[in-house]
Amino acid sequence: MSLRQVREALDAWSRAGERSAVATLVEVRRSAPQPPGARFAISAAGDIAGSISSGCVEGDLHARLLGVLDGAPASIVSYGITDEMAAAVGLSCGGEIEVLLAPHDPADLAWIGLEDTDDGEPFVLVTGLSEGIMGRSMSFRPDPRGTLGDDRLDAPAAEAAGRALGTTGSGRAHLVEGDPSSEVFVESFAPPPRLVIVGATPIAEALCVFASKCGFDVYVVDPRGSFARPDRFPDARGLIERWPDEALEALRVDRHTRVVVLTHDAKLDVPALGSALAAGCSFVGLLGGRRTQAARREALREAGHPSGAIGAIRGPVGLGIGASTPSEIAVSILAELIAHERAP
Repeated sequence: MSLRQVREALDAWSRAGERSAVATLVEVRRSAPQPPGARFAISAAGDIAGSISSGCVEGDLHARLLGVLDGAPASIVSYGITDEMAAAVGLSCGGEIEVLLAPHDPADLAWIGLEDTDDGEPFVLVTGLSEGIMGRSMSFRPDPRGTLGDDRLDAPAAEAAGRALGTTGSGRAHLVEGDPSSEVFVESFAPPPRLVIVGATPIAEALCVFASKCGFDVYVVDPRGSFARPDRFPDARGLIERWPDEALEALRVDRHTRVVVLTHDAKLDVPALGSALAAGCSFVGLLGGRRTQAARREALREAGHPSGAIGAIRGPVGLGIGASTPSEIAVSILAELIAHERAP
């Protein structure tokens, strides 16, 4: 599970006065269910959040994290087909992983520096892996917060973060070449992908829930107040009761924005599509069969949009999986969005 999602649980436990500990996946060799950066956390009250291996090693990690809560120092543990514990907790996929175990300190300045990371700005988290700095962290947005606990390494950590800021990815590195005591885990985070759903329909309700769980920042647009109700879209980052062209302009959509038009109403579909095309949005999807697709494209041509841009509209939006119910159609649309995100 991502840092963003586990952070919510850790913050909730801290507010409740509960101590907690975190396991962070720092290296994967061959294959594994989760990428580096995945996290699994537990509270002293017995609550859990996140996943490192989708179940393969969580039982053993849980026991080890309880040890951390009892005072065991931060450490790195390995799992996999060559690990002596493979018979009990080995990875069924045949990969090998290394996991950092550390207590969570809600008062850590690096952690406090992550409080506002949902504002769309990139950030970098650098965590110590070597003896002496293990489990210590610094965050950068780009100003540094926290310390690795070794004055000679904080400046090189800032340099490494500066190179990574604005990108996405993670990996181990030595802050000082050839110095094994300077190893860190560097994670760089770009803003989450933004999805604008036009049309507060039953399909939109399901898509909002599913897409939010998959890490999208979801905005729902519909000028009809009786449809655009907060109780129908509790997972939406924003609910905008305006005409689509006005709403998309207010949101400042651009090539990093994905737009899915679900209204099935020409007076809403066409301005939404037109605004998304004019802004160069990277993904523009339209619900509806052949007749609807043809009619909307003709309307866009008459409005002066170039054929090349119109041809990029994905419609009917959603992968062809035989979906029929609103939730199934939402799954098919989300699948196409994910395929778009993963495309090279």
